[in-house]
Amino acid sequence: MAIKFLTPVQLWQDYDPADAPLDISIEYTDEKDGVAVKGMYFTAFAEEGESVRAFAEVKTSVASPKRAILYVMNSACQAAFAEGFDELLAKGFAVMTIDVSGVPDKDGRCAKYSDGLSYASFAAGTPDRFLASPSAKKSPVFLWAKIARRAVSLLEYFYPKAKIAVVGAEFAADVAWQVAATDSRIAGLVALLGDYSDPPSTEEDSSNADSYMMTISAKSAARLLKCPCLIATAANAHGGDVEKVNEIACQLREGVPYTLVVTPRLNAQIGAADLAFTYKWLERTMKGDSFPEIKLSSDLQDGVLTFTVSCEGQKTQNATLYYTYNDELPVCRHWHELVMKKQEDGTFTADAPVWVGDHEVYAYAVATISGGLSYASKGLGTLVTSDKPYLISQFLLDTESDHGFYSDNSKQTYLSFKDDFKVADAPDGVPGFCGKGVLRTNILSEQGRYEPATSLHLSAYSKTEGEIRVVLLKEEEGKVVEYMATCFVEAGEWTRLSLEVDDFKTKDLIPMKDWEGLYSILLPDTDDKYYNNFLWM
Repeated sequence: MAIKFLTPVQLWQDYDPADAPLDISIEYTDEKDGVAVKGMYFTAFAEEGESVRAFAEVKTSVASPKRAILYVMNSACQAAFAEGFDELLAKGFAVMTIDVSGVPDKDGRCAKYSDGLSYASFAAGTPDRFLASPSAKKSPVFLWAKIARRAVSLLEYFYPKAKIAVVGAEFAADVAWQVAATDSRIAGLVALLGDYSDPPSTEEDSSNADSYMMTISAKSAARLLKCPCLIATAANAHGGDVEKVNEIACQLREGVPYTLVVTPRLNAQIGAADLAFTYKWLERTMKGDSFPEIKLSSDLQDGVLTFTVSCEGQKTQNATLYYTYNDELPVCRHWHELVMKKQEDGTFTADAPVWVGDHEVYAYAVATISGGLSYASKGLGTLVTSDKPYLISQFLLDTESDHGFYSDNSKQTYLSFKDDFKVADAPDGVPGFCGKGVLRTNILSEQGRYEPATSLHLSAYSKTEGEIRVVLLKEEEGKVVEYMATCFVEAGEWTRLSLEVDDFKTKDLIPMKDWEGLYSILLPDTDDKYYNNFLWM
């Protein structure tokens, strides 16, 4: 069966969460210790004879709250994450919980799925949340996100003047990312302990996994996000989960406020102290306050790799460096911990030992600022052999058509150098990738993706008239061959380019014969340039 590769924009472009009646049915009301409680069912989905009647509970201690929080979670998570609700209620928040699991609580209340939508109900069995076939519209995550967006409409119905933030815990973190990225009514996002597992893929057919990653994963949503976000995770021995979180953080557009919290836990859990920080972040964010950004840099001199942590405008009390050598798979790496030393200029430094033969050292830092709050930096690596720091490569995602190209770090790590690449709006307001240097990123799931293609399409924006180069790396007869195409671009507008196979030539002007064996694209020209919409057609 053919897979339709929708983009996030396409997935949601025809959906209006306020279009249909909510059909609210109040199940109970109560008031205790100054807190008013309402439990209700509402119609979260009704199309083609199928429906979901979702259950929500809303609490508030004030008549007209100015701020509201939507918690997306299943019944099992609610007790664990409800410990700090009283603090939010006391500060004038309205708190709504919405269940998408379909698993009844002690009173038998839960989301009720019709038979045709049982694929998304935990009550009917563990859903395949990675399902994205025959299109991402059949994924449980898409349906859960629809339910959550309808819950936003429900909150607006009761409190039309309140600013709304969305919180997702565990598997619901993907749902929260989707809601925050696609719904302009959301003013803040909190993703707690997100399960950012890679979707399963087989050599015979990886199209379902590709569709999920391109359309409804946290990575794809992060690039569309415009509101502040808090990403909190916990990792055993600071393992591979840290890198997955950083891959997502690196997709955020330039200027989108973000906060990273990484807590080492024996069982990768978040405790009461972390929840207290979450609620404090929500309070400050909804007021429009900012949070510090922890910056990590590296420098290699005479075989000594020095990492430096800085935090502008905030007094840092202490900092700890976590680093690993990237020669092993993330799940197999051993992370080392170093207490960083404070310098006279207020920064903190630590030296990571480097030996002959080391290739990459990957690290992040956790800094505690005045007030006792701890924040994590984005992950940073250093290519020891070339002394170049890097950030994880960006997502190249088509935003217009049905097929796209984007990067994946699951097999090899092709990276953009530190501060070189970012997602930003071109002068005409259209987002693209820009920076300095050369972007190198690998092709995801080439099998079945571009075999029927006749050309590679991309969009490029240049501030000045001139030429750009597109380089393809191709494996032929056991060695890597580099093919390059040179393209003319207009000044001050997006130029749509269509490149045939024989447009790509070696340095000896030998044309490329076919698309087989491609695994990487390089964009050498990035100064005052923006790139977007890579399509195989």
